[in-house]
Amino acid sequence: MAKYTIGYVDEQESERIDFQNLMEDDQDEIVVKLFPVDSDTPFDELLDNILASDIECLVVDYHLSETGVQFEGSQLVEKFHLIRPYFPKIIYTAKEDKVIPEVENEIIYLINDKSIKQDEKRSEDFRMKLKTLIKNYQKDIDEAKKTLETLTEKRENEKLTIEDEDKLYKCKSFLIRLDTRRNLFPDVINTKEYFDELKATSVKVDEILTRLRNA
Repeated sequence: MAKYTIGYVDEQESERIDFQNLMEDDQDEIVVKLFPVDSDTPFDELLDNILASDIECLVVDYHLSETGVQFEGSQLVEKFHLIRPYFPKIIYTAKEDKVIPEVENEIIYLINDKSIKQDEKRSEDFRMKLKTLIKNYQKDIDEAKKTLETLTEKRENEKLTIEDEDKLYKCKSFLIRLDTRRNLFPDVINTKEYFDELKATSVKVDEILTRLRNA
């Protein structure tokens, strides 16, 4: 059986138990890593703990301040999103209509209403959504690494086409933004030479596109 590790942040123990039960109903093995919070939880420390964990998807309750927590779940997700923009993440809330106006545009599509847990089919769809986010994220990383390796090797032997240059630039940009702290990069891009090369590739692509537009 497949195993998926999902992090869950909530200030209420009953909600944490409900979420664990919701995930345990899946036919695959889903492991839930809980991140309890209370009025004394430092925001930066919680964020660091989540970033250092081995979770594959992050689910955060929105209304954390209801019991005195000094921040809302949307703030946590938005800050996490700035650091790891492609990582699977969800805002989980019983007050979807109140959350939507409070979050940035990039975050709106990440919202899921807790009412799904009252419906077996919607619960199943939610679990499938989480697993698919995880699988697609890993697939995108694997494909970007493969493209980087293939095109880098090809460039050593022949001139790349415009399409190849564009693919190379996009996959490098994607890999860089997996973690904007620049401490979790794949080895292949963890060098100054790599970043210099990325900048040069970007300039080259811009020049090519400008020539095509003016042709």
